[in-house]
Amino acid sequence: MREAERKFVIEGPRAVESALVSGVEVEAIYFEPSAGIMAKKVLELAAKIGYRTYETVPGVLERAADAVSPQTLAAIASFVDVGMSDLDLDSFIVVMAGVRDPGNAGTIIRTSLAARASAVILCDQCVDIYNPKTVRSSAGALFSVPIAIADTFAQVNGYLRSKGYKLIGTSSHASTPYWDADLAGNVAIVLGNEGSGLDASYSELFDESVTIPIDPVAESLNVGVAGSILMFEAMHQRMDSPT
Repeated sequence: MREAERKFVIEGPRAVESALVSGVEVEAIYFEPSAGIMAKKVLELAAKIGYRTYETVPGVLERAADAVSPQTLAAIASFVDVGMSDLDLDSFIVVMAGVRDPGNAGTIIRTSLAARASAVILCDQCVDIYNPKTVRSSAGALFSVPIAIADTFAQVNGYLRSKGYKLIGTSSHASTPYWDADLAGNVAIVLGNEGSGLDASYSELFDESVTIPIDPVAESLNVGVAGSILMFEAMHQRMDSPT
């Protein structure tokens, strides 16, 4: 239903406010009589913009919401993803290839906004970015970062090559520490599946593969954490590079 209608649910006043401020197309906003001060401010903003709001029977949103904590405000909005050809690429970008956990995907999207990535591309059957947990984990960044969804990594690789991008793979077996890689230019940081990492066949497509050195006692890093480290390194290098 969600995919067919290209609509999804946004839960909670902060997320709905972020969507409104970012200009997301909202179909309707629902609120319960017990909505608090924050929710009422969002309703005022929605009214100024011209969106319809509907009061529900008490308990309806709480029963329907995916979140553990009770929600008194929710909205139905149009999908925000675009085609790859519609992305405005002027900085480093992040590619999620097979990331399946909605919390990780939301964290990566959230960090991409903080680290000033120009876009995020998902491929290889990544988690649905409109999963309620992904929406919550993105903390509103889903509505601000340009996001494209592709079927396969081969499609992503071909498109980014046509735009002059270098692809940087991530692997615990790589010999180059991430801080020694050139991340200041037009690069795509490619992050893989939580359990299996990136498909081994992709390694020949990368311009370089990097690793994040960690204490051997630790088995690995969460892909959201690893992605955050690499994104902020890319931002740091871009800030230090001559203009």
